[in-house]
Amino acid sequence: MTATDLPSLDQDLHAEMAGAKAATLARLAAAGLPVPAGIVIPVDHPDECLPAAVAEILARCPAPRGLIARSSAVSEDGTTASFAGLYTSRISPARPEALLDAIRAVRASVHHSTVTAYSQARGVIALPRMAVLVQPALRPACSGVLAAAVTDGLCTRWRIEALRGLAEPLVSGTQTGEIHTTGQGHRATVRFTVQDTIQLPGTPEELEMPPGEWVRLDPAGSVRAKIQTSDAGVLHLYTPAQLAERPVLTPDARERLLAAATTAATALGLQHIDVEWAIDPHGRLHLVQARPLTVPLTDHATAGQAAADDDQVLHGIAAAPGRGTGPTLHTGDDITGQVLICRALGPEAVPALLTGPAAVVATTGGELSHTAIITRELGIPCVTNVTTALTALLPGAVVEVDGGAGTVRPAPTVPAQRNTQDTGTLCATAVLTRALEQPVPDDGRAATLLWHDTGGPAPDLPTFGTGASHPVGVLLSGDAPVPVTVPAGYCPIRLPGFGMMLWPQDAPPPPSEIAVLGPDRRILYRRTVYR
Repeated sequence: MTATDLPSLDQDLHAEMAGAKAATLARLAAAGLPVPAGIVIPVDHPDECLPAAVAEILARCPAPRGLIARSSAVSEDGTTASFAGLYTSRISPARPEALLDAIRAVRASVHHSTVTAYSQARGVIALPRMAVLVQPALRPACSGVLAAAVTDGLCTRWRIEALRGLAEPLVSGTQTGEIHTTGQGHRATVRFTVQDTIQLPGTPEELEMPPGEWVRLDPAGSVRAKIQTSDAGVLHLYTPAQLAERPVLTPDARERLLAAATTAATALGLQHIDVEWAIDPHGRLHLVQARPLTVPLTDHATAGQAAADDDQVLHGIAAAPGRGTGPTLHTGDDITGQVLICRALGPEAVPALLTGPAAVVATTGGELSHTAIITRELGIPCVTNVTTALTALLPGAVVEVDGGAGTVRPAPTVPAQRNTQDTGTLCATAVLTRALEQPVPDDGRAATLLWHDTGGPAPDLPTFGTGASHPVGVLLSGDAPVPVTVPAGYCPIRLPGFGMMLWPQDAPPPPSEIAVLGPDRRILYRRTVYR
């Protein structure tokens, strides 16, 4: 096999070849937004040609503080499934062996079992096609995540979480960032954070320094930080006292970030956007990722609030709306109907989350961490940053978690299952499946939708009687006008932001809600769709 060309982000890229992340960043760069330079190893680049690709990248890409190999899967960053944190990205020294290992690890992550489990729960097809985006590692003064609704060219409802240095502790949920949100009258409110350590990519010389040595944080060398340790190309530094009391994100930088997010949303045609960003020591803004915001942020303005003087109530950050009641559990693979008390959750936790926990309570993290994003997408109530949860909530204690208010309180009883998982509420719901069961289960569903791969032939639907009380339709993802031949007796219905439905012409109107059921027929995921 022959090697493919290695395109860069200043070219016109397509997701089928460069993956969703790289293709999106190329669109933003073309729109004039500040996107760091990068080189793409396409999805079809042969494995045996990777060493030559590494040599070319090192020749084309100066990287005094190392490189970062980032996942750019064809299926990630979609409108209904983010795959947040499920694929691998890795910082690497600018050495051939280290970079080759990082690239191979990123490519291998497309086959993780957690990716398959998550995609099934979200009702999407995770294509096993992974491109790798390689960029020089930024050494940011601060970085973070922004989530916003964009209306009439303005960020009308937004949330920013920021940390000094790299944002990895923030997105992984191991550190709660400084939080900026819209308040009354669209004025910003700020919740400051205590950040004991800063993570930064290091030069080869800095990575060889022992703990206790000092490195410069600003170009002038007026701010220095002491090394705590270093690992995998990253310095872990103690936060200097002169920075500890300063805001992470200044008002001016915040306004520039909001303006850039608005431009990015317009360039991508999005009304809700999720942006990862970084600001370097010179004050320059960089956009390092942008994707659709799959689930709206929690409406804190209308969420119920517990009395501040109730010492039985634990308070945290409202991360995923809904209420769940159950006994607490600190460890275990089967957490069905129970409240999981944990630190930050990594991708390995996805199979456990798919067993149907009543709720999740995390000791760290914010509303834009991977823990929060995944639980919101799976419809699991979640509260993060409950710092005392592991000691205050003993295993087996029965609690009620309110993911909209950010509270955890004692509860007198344990319901059989969470309300949002009650299959008795399927009377107005279409159940999404990959294979039609014969006969269709008598579980009260309004309809069945067969998930169809748009790359395949037209679906051959069995004759259920389209005028019956239980119609069967087909759901196709993508934005093509009519991606398959429409079967006789069916009509196409466009679902903005979701795909297309093929629906029996003589059946009642299709339901406005779609659900995915688990093996035990409990609802793993449900979503309202609009026509």
